[in-house]
Amino acid sequence: MFVEAISRACNHGAMDPLDERPQIGPITIDTGSLDDAGWELATIVSELDLQLTGELPVDAPHEGWRVLTSHDGDATIIGAPDDNDPQQWWLGQISHAQADAATRTVTVGSTTLPRRRSRKDRATGLVLRWPEVTRSEPDLDLLAIDVVNAGSERWHPQGDSFLVFAAFRQPGGPVPPVYYAYVSGRSPAVPLDPGEYARVRVIIDAGQWAAVRPGRYEVHAALVDLSVHVTDPLVVDVTALDIQRHLPRRPVPGPPAPPQ
Repeated sequence: MFVEAISRACNHGAMDPLDERPQIGPITIDTGSLDDAGWELATIVSELDLQLTGELPVDAPHEGWRVLTSHDGDATIIGAPDDNDPQQWWLGQISHAQADAATRTVTVGSTTLPRRRSRKDRATGLVLRWPEVTRSEPDLDLLAIDVVNAGSERWHPQGDSFLVFAAFRQPGGPVPPVYYAYVSGRSPAVPLDPGEYARVRVIIDAGQWAAVRPGRYEVHAALVDLSVHVTDPLVVDVTALDIQRHLPRRPVPGPPAPPQ
């Protein structure tokens, strides 16, 4: 039964680290789900008493659908390979939020997404390196870092970006998580021969500045698409003026309403 497949995905979903799991487009999926035999979409809809939202795309397959990722309390992502190109996949989403509603829904996307290796595999050979110009004169408005191909083979992107975000840490403290907002198509990655590098801008999320106080900090950077982290943090001195300049601006209040 398909409901058992969802249960198995919930139980096995956390067995492998996220960066070691394959992906379809930007979606990280459960290891092994690509090898399942799959079900007819009509069988899934009938067994779970679902209602298809919108029309099924003309080119979408009717068979081969399986659970790609599922977590208790969240939506279940299902998918099926394209009939003409098994490296392209159709995705659908079963909403768990409507479990108590009279009708639960399943939505199928309008286009396919490519099957990709894990982020760890795709990142093989890449390292992050602070350039000397950043180390000697760190500018918190223009931080730059090099994405270096330290491997022995030419590196090719697979729909990845060279988007690098960073987080502050007080010296000696725990390594902070790097928060970011994914922006499709921003800072696309480029091929690199061994020894070549691409110099890119480092983004510090504006929301971090509220917790920063004047003093010495370490800047930890991460190439977010590929989960590559810099091994040696950048040390910077943050001033009160730096903090004031980077805090989110409060909207200027408008004029008072005219008397009635």
